[in-house]
Amino acid sequence: MLKMIDVSKVFRTELVETHALTDFSLTVGEGEFVTITGPSGCGKTTFLNIAGLLETLSSGQYLLDGVDVSTLSDYQRAKLRNQKIGFIFQSFNLMPDLNLFDNIDVPLRYRGMKGAERRERIEQALEAVGLAARKKHVPSQLSGGQQQRVAIARALVGEPRFLLADEPTGNLDSNTAQGVMELLNEINDKGTTIIMVTHDEQLAQRSQRNIHILDGRIANPVLTPLKTPGESTAAMA
Repeated sequence: MLKMIDVSKVFRTELVETHALTDFSLTVGEGEFVTITGPSGCGKTTFLNIAGLLETLSSGQYLLDGVDVSTLSDYQRAKLRNQKIGFIFQSFNLMPDLNLFDNIDVPLRYRGMKGAERRERIEQALEAVGLAARKKHVPSQLSGGQQQRVAIARALVGEPRFLLADEPTGNLDSNTAQGVMELLNEINDKGTTIIMVTHDEQLAQRSQRNIHILDGRIANPVLTPLKTPGESTAAMA
């Protein structure tokens, strides 16, 4: 699904050269749930941005679903990102003036999808996160946990091959965070590949595999008990 080989990312200014990732190699199989942990500034967000085609790499190779993304134009990268990748952010990134239905509709409009199909997908996504009855509410009328569920619905509505989640529970209390994690596990159980950056070691233990990054490199990857795609987290306990 995702394969990075000796990937490096260097940020340069007139005075400073910062190596965010160095000889970074990682393979994530279809249907896996992988968490990425590490201290602030270690390269987690840079990895996620490269994985999500938001940043280009300085050297190395990145294959996404068998496609070498370094050979793609900006337009091709944007199209691939819209069709295959769903993003979940810590700050939700919902549009405050739009109701839930219209917030989730945004990525589908970029695809030029017909209204009837968009409507069906949006309603299914809201049902999946338990917010079908709130579709006419605006984000300010929801709790933090509910807003994150809307963000997850927006990521799911395009039926992406995999989800990239950047600290999706970082702004939530522990109980709400557990609820969001349970939802992500349910999504993964249905076959969606998930890569999640988190500072929460307890949440990281609920994934299939935990990769620890230090100074832009993978440092002693920690393996949690593996489950096959479709096997519920509850069945592992």
